[in-house]
Amino acid sequence: MLSRLIIGILCCVCGACLLASCSSGTNDDERVPDSRVSSTYEDFVNRRDYQDTRDVWYHDARISVANTANSRILVLLNVQRGILFVNDKVAMDFPVCTGRSTYETPRGKFRIIEKVEEYRSKSYGNIYNSDDVRVISGATPSTPVPKGCYYKGAAMPYWMRIKGGYGFHVGKVLRTADSHGCIRVPVEPCSILFEKCGVGTRVEIRN
Repeated sequence: MLSRLIIGILCCVCGACLLASCSSGTNDDERVPDSRVSSTYEDFVNRRDYQDTRDVWYHDARISVANTANSRILVLLNVQRGILFVNDKVAMDFPVCTGRSTYETPRGKFRIIEKVEEYRSKSYGNIYNSDDVRVISGATPSTPVPKGCYYKGAAMPYWMRIKGGYGFHVGKVLRTADSHGCIRVPVEPCSILFEKCGVGTRVEIRN
């Protein structure tokens, strides 16, 4: 049973912190709102819709004492969930959206190596007209820009780089892997990760 497997993973996991990926375009109107749940963590993980829900489980007391040294992040690709541990106890469990099959999110152990609150992608973006209306989505810096228009890299708020062009950031969170490799996180949990975790925080990404 999937839920029992996850509980087993959490009991024996040794270390991790944030997430990773190269990145897919993000638009403010595509962000998914967060939902808090009031239940024990075991009950939350055992929900039948655990793999599909966008709900976030929080332990506010643990989050309040989180810092770069005592925190770590685990990303589970098979269920598209991220888990923040503080002093080896679950402080937050949140949905993520990682890389699709053609842009896989790297697996392994990493550390946060850069944080930028208002970051824009160097690889993907959109083209807008003179009225700031988006006319071409999913563009790249090499996409031809029509006369009177301009290119802008995709917004990636609360950017936390873990390797090369891979990192955590706010973005559209589907319940299947669909990014260009980055780890997209809903607004509230991503802001918590950005505030509490710093350069050096451990991250592990695995199935």
